[in-house]
Amino acid sequence: MFNKKQDFIEFTIQQNILRFGNFTLKSGRDSPYFFNTGLCNNGLLLSKLADFYSDYIKQKSLKYDFIFGPAYKGITLCSSISHSLYINHSINSPYVFNRKERKNHGDTGNFVGCEVKGNALVVDDVVSSGSSIDDSIRLLKKSNASCKDVLVAFNRMEVGKVKAASIELQNNHGVNMHHLINLDDVYEYIKSHTKYNKHVQDMEEYINKYKSI
Repeated sequence: MFNKKQDFIEFTIQQNILRFGNFTLKSGRDSPYFFNTGLCNNGLLLSKLADFYSDYIKQKSLKYDFIFGPAYKGITLCSSISHSLYINHSINSPYVFNRKERKNHGDTGNFVGCEVKGNALVVDDVVSSGSSIDDSIRLLKKSNASCKDVLVAFNRMEVGKVKAASIELQNNHGVNMHHLINLDDVYEYIKSHTKYNKHVQDMEEYINKYKSI
């Protein structure tokens, strides 16, 4: 278990990364909560976010040759996590991210950063349907790289095609799925803090309707 789960939940709530209310998701679902690491849009918040990732990587002793961040949110994630690993843990991790469109002049190709070779640690913000991470793993495999571990800030624990997206990714690609927190962690947190009582029922209804195992 990641020993900074509660700290991370409190950080996300304080910075409105995790919010409660009524939100319409890209999928069209009505959700009682919303999670957006894109709000870590200055040096202080991005550093704090990256520190949680790097602490997890250090605590779990994850093994990899380079860190890969899928465009677009993964671009700042992979670079800031690499920096945090070096500053806080003296771990010098190469990183790379992809372009949405292949560049055919100058610095050509699909990738920017280190050489795509060996085993990648894929970092992203959220796993929901799993499609973005699935695309990333397939892209890496096309470049003759591998992926054994994926680390996200938040696992929504929702269905992919049939099972939970994180389980499908594990089964389809043989990867280990890691998260700083998941939906159960958030639910247990708000249940134990009376100030969030008004959101508990909505969360329970959402979990009963959409959570998959």
